Amino acid sequence: MKRFGASRDAARSAPLDSSPQPLDANLLADGQALEAAWQAELRAMIAARRGSVEALAAAVAARSLSEAIVGRIEAARPLTVGGVRVKARAESWRSDGASLAPEADDQHDDGVWTEMAELPRYDAPAARRKTTAGA
Repeated sequence: MKRFGASRDAARSAPLDSSPQPLDANLLADGQALEAAWQAELRAMIAARRGSVEALAAAVAARSLSEAIVGRIEAARPLTVGGVRVKARAESWRSDGASLAPEADDQHDDGVWTEMAELPRYDAPAARRKTTAGA
């Protein structure tokens, strides 16, 4: 029986020496990496506008690095609000930093929404009087 006890104790996991990782630790790290890569990409794009072939190649490389990070972020499933923020930031990168809000022309669509003042008014029918049968 001692043999079974020893093998059972050996099969148990060792005590954890590392501190627990927060939820979405990898996603949050990718978010920080995206911020740094995006900044480097912007600097490379500004330099590429000056017309240097080397600067253009550096801008393409910086863009591909950012895209690889965004691909990892899009594949991850967020578990915290911070993770959702990282995913939203990656989506912002996908849209080249454009606002995720609808365009100004799309906000007012007369075909779908109307003002309350434009709605027809219906008056409630008058209350009926109770009639007594014998009167």
